[in-house]
Amino acid sequence: MDNEIVSSWHQGELAVQQRAGTDERMAEIGPKFIREFMPQQHRDFFQSLSMIFVGYTDHCSNAYASVLFGAPGFIQSPTETELVINTQSTIGDFIIEDLREGDHIGLVGIEFDTKRRNRINGVITDINQKNIKVKVLQSYGNCPKYIQPKEFAPNRSYSEFTTVSLDQLSQKYREIISSADTFFIASSFDDGQKFRNRGVDVSHRGGEVGFVSINAAGQLLVDDYVGNGFFNTLGNLLENPIASLLFCDWQTGHVLKIAVSSEILWHDEQQDSVVLAAGKVKRSLCFTPIKIEQFNNGLAYIQQF
Repeated sequence: MDNEIVSSWHQGELAVQQRAGTDERMAEIGPKFIREFMPQQHRDFFQSLSMIFVGYTDHCSNAYASVLFGAPGFIQSPTETELVINTQSTIGDFIIEDLREGDHIGLVGIEFDTKRRNRINGVITDINQKNIKVKVLQSYGNCPKYIQPKEFAPNRSYSEFTTVSLDQLSQKYREIISSADTFFIASSFDDGQKFRNRGVDVSHRGGEVGFVSINAAGQLLVDDYVGNGFFNTLGNLLENPIASLLFCDWQTGHVLKIAVSSEILWHDEQQDSVVLAAGKVKRSLCFTPIKIEQFNNGLAYIQQF
């Protein structure tokens, strides 16, 4: 099998690409677009960030989405295949004991003012109470579509954490979701192979306020807008529907995290019991909440108006 060609995509991604009709284009684009190293501009980009969004799994294979903060430089790139992240500033839920060497991790960095966005899927090669060292397995940029521009100021109440957990959406949580123009989703898929295209992914979802709706059953509904055609997230969800959603209330500094079960709804498979989000799209995502947590004052930065 030494001459076996490994696809850039795992079986879930391939299945969704085939259903969406992008598989032939992705077979050509994947090897060119997805690198096993970071170009210098990506290294400079990550080192300039003051926050980075993280997807990971715990020892029970539950997916988590979180965000790490720091002054620019809290992320370092000693080589083109490594990132070292200082983890001492988090939203209070990032449990370092959940991670071990060899665990996969997904990272996405965004400059909300310039709409630049780059992603890393990697594996942890070293970890301690201060830093995580990540080896790059996949490195690629994303287009600026659907990123809502924002400017930030320090949150003076940051780190005064309090946590609230519920098993259903309260009116307050519904308002946070309904007024959101951005959220993040962590998903995972491990088929037991050690190829570079398996592991954990975290991705950004954005749109105009109201692009996430809530139906009568308390499910979150999101149209899947046209993107790069990779279907990293949908490919993972097809194989493993359990995911984690992260909503940041940039006005108050609070964070809402929701563990969910996911379903991909294609237009030819719509069910009468599910009301899709508005908009003529080929597919939508339906998220059924399992566990809801709010982290008060969990954001180091709040939106500056």
